[in-house]
Amino acid sequence: MDNLQLENGFPVNPIRVGDGIVLVNVFTLDPDKAEQFASTQVAEYKRLKGQFVGSYTANLHISLDLTRAVNYANFSTVEDYIAMRNSPEFADHLKRLQGLVVKSEPQLYQVIYTQNLDMPTSEEPLPALPDPELAPKLTPPSLS
Repeated sequence: MDNLQLENGFPVNPIRVGDGIVLVNVFTLDPDKAEQFASTQVAEYKRLKGQFVGSYTANLHISLDLTRAVNYANFSTVEDYIAMRNSPEFADHLKRLQGLVVKSEPQLYQVIYTQNLDMPTSEEPLPALPDPELAPKLTPPSLS
Protein backbone atom coordinates (compact mmCIF):
# COMPACT_ATOMS: atom_id res chain seq x y z
CA MET A 1 0.00 0.00 0.00
CA ASP A 2 1.62 3.24 -1.17
CA ASN A 3 0.91 6.83 -0.23
CA LEU A 4 -0.47 8.65 -3.24
CA GLN A 5 0.77 12.11 -2.27
CA LEU A 6 1.48 14.49 0.57
CA GLU A 7 -1.06 17.13 1.43
CA ASN A 8 -0.24 19.79 4.03
CA GLY A 9 2.73 17.64 5.02
CA PHE A 10 0.58 14.59 5.76
CA PRO A 11 0.36 11.46 3.59
CA VAL A 12 -2.88 10.75 1.78
CA ASN A 13 -3.52 7.05 2.37
CA PRO A 14 -5.28 5.16 -0.39
CA ILE A 15 -7.94 2.67 0.62
CA ARG A 16 -8.60 0.03 -2.00
CA VAL A 17 -11.00 -2.86 -2.21
CA GLY A 18 -9.10 -6.04 -1.41
CA ASP A 19 -6.36 -4.38 0.67
CA GLY A 20 -6.52 -6.55 3.76
CA ILE A 21 -8.77 -5.54 6.63
CA VAL A 22 -9.61 -2.28 8.36
CA LEU A 23 -9.88 -1.68 12.07
CA VAL A 24 -12.45 0.99 12.90
CA ASN A 25 -12.38 1.97 16.55
CA VAL A 26 -14.88 4.52 17.85
CA PHE A 27 -13.80 6.16 21.09
CA THR A 28 -16.14 8.05 23.39
CA LEU A 29 -14.25 10.97 24.93
CA ASP A 30 -14.59 13.46 27.72
CA PRO A 31 -14.36 16.75 25.76
CA ASP A 32 -12.03 18.15 28.44
CA LYS A 33 -9.56 15.34 27.66
CA ALA A 34 -9.97 15.28 23.85
CA GLU A 35 -6.87 17.35 23.14
CA GLN A 36 -4.73 15.20 25.44
CA PHE A 37 -6.18 12.03 23.86
CA ALA A 38 -5.45 13.31 20.33
CA SER A 39 -1.87 14.34 21.09
CA THR A 40 -1.19 11.07 22.95
CA GLN A 41 -2.73 8.92 20.22
CA VAL A 42 -0.76 10.66 17.45
CA ALA A 43 2.46 10.38 19.49
CA GLU A 44 1.70 6.67 19.85
CA TYR A 45 1.15 6.28 16.09
CA LYS A 46 4.57 7.83 15.53
CA ARG A 47 6.25 5.76 18.28
CA LEU A 48 4.79 2.48 17.00
CA LYS A 49 5.22 3.13 13.26
CA GLY A 50 6.84 0.09 11.66
CA GLN A 51 6.63 -2.01 14.85
CA PHE A 52 3.92 -4.40 13.64
CA VAL A 53 4.07 -6.75 10.67
CA GLY A 54 1.16 -6.14 8.30
CA SER A 55 0.20 -2.72 9.71
CA TYR A 56 -0.17 -0.29 6.79
CA THR A 57 -1.86 2.89 7.98
CA ALA A 58 -3.28 4.70 10.98
CA ASN A 59 -5.79 7.54 10.74
CA LEU A 60 -7.48 9.59 13.46
CA HIS A 61 -10.61 11.75 13.31
CA ILE A 62 -12.07 13.86 16.13
CA SER A 63 -15.73 14.91 16.19
CA LEU A 64 -16.41 18.63 16.11
CA ASP A 65 -18.01 18.46 19.57
CA LEU A 66 -14.94 16.58 20.93
CA THR A 67 -17.05 13.69 22.28
CA ARG A 68 -15.89 11.05 19.79
CA ALA A 69 -12.76 10.00 18.00
CA VAL A 70 -12.51 7.46 15.22
CA ASN A 71 -9.36 5.52 14.42
CA TYR A 72 -9.18 3.46 11.27
CA ALA A 73 -6.13 1.44 10.46
CA ASN A 74 -5.33 -0.96 7.64
CA PHE A 75 -3.78 -4.38 8.28
CA SER A 76 -2.83 -7.06 5.77
CA THR A 77 -4.67 -9.84 7.64
CA VAL A 78 -6.84 -10.48 10.68
CA GLU A 79 -3.94 -12.50 12.09
CA ASP A 80 -1.59 -9.50 11.80
CA TYR A 81 -4.11 -7.35 13.68
CA ILE A 82 -4.55 -9.98 16.42
CA ALA A 83 -0.76 -10.33 16.77
CA MET A 84 -0.45 -6.55 17.19
CA ARG A 85 -3.27 -6.48 19.72
CA ASN A 86 -1.68 -9.30 21.75
CA SER A 87 1.79 -7.72 21.77
CA PRO A 88 3.55 -6.15 24.77
CA GLU A 89 3.94 -2.96 22.70
CA PHE A 90 0.16 -2.67 22.35
CA ALA A 91 -0.30 -3.30 26.09
CA ASP A 92 2.10 -0.40 26.70
CA HIS A 93 0.12 1.72 24.22
CA LEU A 94 -3.08 1.06 26.19
CA LYS A 95 -1.38 2.15 29.42
CA ARG A 96 -0.50 5.50 27.81
CA LEU A 97 -4.17 6.04 26.90
CA GLN A 98 -5.43 5.08 30.37
CA GLY A 99 -7.92 7.64 31.69
CA LEU A 100 -8.23 9.46 28.35
CA VAL A 101 -11.07 7.36 26.91
CA VAL A 102 -14.57 6.85 28.29
CA LYS A 103 -15.36 3.93 25.96
CA SER A 104 -13.75 2.09 23.05
CA GLU A 105 -15.63 0.15 20.34
CA PRO A 106 -13.19 -1.68 18.01
CA GLN A 107 -14.42 -3.70 15.03
CA LEU A 108 -12.76 -5.21 11.93
CA TYR A 109 -14.08 -4.46 8.45
CA GLN A 110 -13.55 -5.49 4.84
CA VAL A 111 -13.40 -2.69 2.24
CA ILE A 112 -16.08 -3.46 -0.36
CA TYR A 113 -16.36 -0.15 -2.23
CA THR A 114 -14.51 3.14 -2.58
CA GLN A 115 -15.30 6.26 -4.59
CA ASN A 116 -13.28 9.31 -5.53
CA LEU A 117 -14.64 12.39 -7.29
CA ASP A 118 -11.58 12.58 -9.58
CA MET A 119 -11.73 8.95 -10.73
CA PRO A 120 -14.18 6.93 -12.82
CA THR A 121 -16.91 5.04 -10.99
CA SER A 122 -16.36 1.29 -10.89
CA GLU A 123 -18.91 -0.96 -12.52
CA GLU A 124 -17.27 -4.10 -11.10
CA PRO A 125 -19.45 -6.34 -8.94
CA LEU A 126 -18.99 -6.03 -5.20
CA PRO A 127 -16.66 -8.60 -3.62
CA ALA A 128 -18.15 -11.41 -1.57
CA LEU A 129 -19.08 -10.32 1.92
CA PRO A 130 -17.07 -11.87 4.75
CA ASP A 131 -18.35 -14.91 6.62
CA PRO A 132 -19.51 -13.57 10.01
CA GLU A 133 -18.66 -16.91 11.63
CA LEU A 134 -14.97 -16.16 10.94
CA ALA A 135 -15.00 -12.70 12.52
CA PRO A 136 -12.96 -12.45 15.73
CA LYS A 137 -14.91 -11.29 18.77
CA LEU A 138 -13.11 -8.12 19.84
CA THR A 139 -13.55 -7.02 23.40
CA PRO A 140 -12.83 -3.36 24.02
CA PRO A 141 -9.70 -2.78 26.08
CA SER A 142 -10.18 -1.04 29.40
CA LEU A 143 -9.00 2.54 28.92
CA SER A 144 -11.05 4.43 31.48
